[in-house]
Amino acid sequence: MTSKSSRDQWDLAVLDENLRSRAIRSLKALKAHIGEEGDHHEPIYVIIDTEKPTAPDLDLVPRIIPLPHGLNRPEDLKIMLVTKDPVSTYKPFLEEKGSATEDTFSEIVSMKKLKSFASNPKQIKKVFHEYDMLITDHRLHRLLPSLIGKSQFYKNNKKLPLMIQMAKPSPDAELTKSKKSTKMKDDRVDPDYVQRQIKAIAKGTTFVPSTGTCLSIIIGYSDFKLRQLIENLDFILAYLTLAKFKPIGGILKRGMADIKDLHLKTSESTSLPVMEKTPK
Repeated sequence: MTSKSSRDQWDLAVLDENLRSRAIRSLKALKAHIGEEGDHHEPIYVIIDTEKPTAPDLDLVPRIIPLPHGLNRPEDLKIMLVTKDPVSTYKPFLEEKGSATEDTFSEIVSMKKLKSFASNPKQIKKVFHEYDMLITDHRLHRLLPSLIGKSQFYKNNKKLPLMIQMAKPSPDAELTKSKKSTKMKDDRVDPDYVQRQIKAIAKGTTFVPSTGTCLSIIIGYSDFKLRQLIENLDFILAYLTLAKFKPIGGILKRGMADIKDLHLKTSESTSLPVMEKTPK
């Protein structure tokens, strides 16, 4: 009886045996280098060079890719949450003892407070370095590029703000009347729903479609096992190339044929090849 191929045993969707072997070779080299000279929990990136741009216009909205082997846990991250004004509408519920989110956020501030940070370059720089993630109410996210777009958060897409919803959308949601207008507002806040979103964000990795032809995505950390890194890499490639992941994924319409080159690297290392259609 014929045994299963290596690809089947690894349960990989995109990487064939050759690409898997090359990826393993490059990952071993990166891990060996880091073990000698660097942090043992250093992010490892896949650099994807595409045949064509993956976005027609500038896009600053990170997409979450769920991974087989999660990157982080909420409790290991320092997270700042930005809410609509007034913050008192949301903060007490999110920090209430016994709620799902009581210890999730290191700081919860209003949009008005974030504006005060943004007016002071030193203060917004401090926020950038102090927090692992800046997360906002989805109703505010579109305002951030004009508010803090010149800060380090948006420089080279280093730490783009992410967004969540305060409560699950519902046509039957009970709305409240605004004090300043006749407009009805959705002031609901559901800590359980918020926490599920935060867990998904923490565990996943992110990508942003580009007007250029290069995507850089974290696949894991240097202290992950080789198999975990390979399975995360494979899932990322599948997410970007397979139509079943549309509309968020499936942005490379011709699948792997839309990829010119694949490399793996850390922040400080040189890029090591997995696939090169145009050898350097």
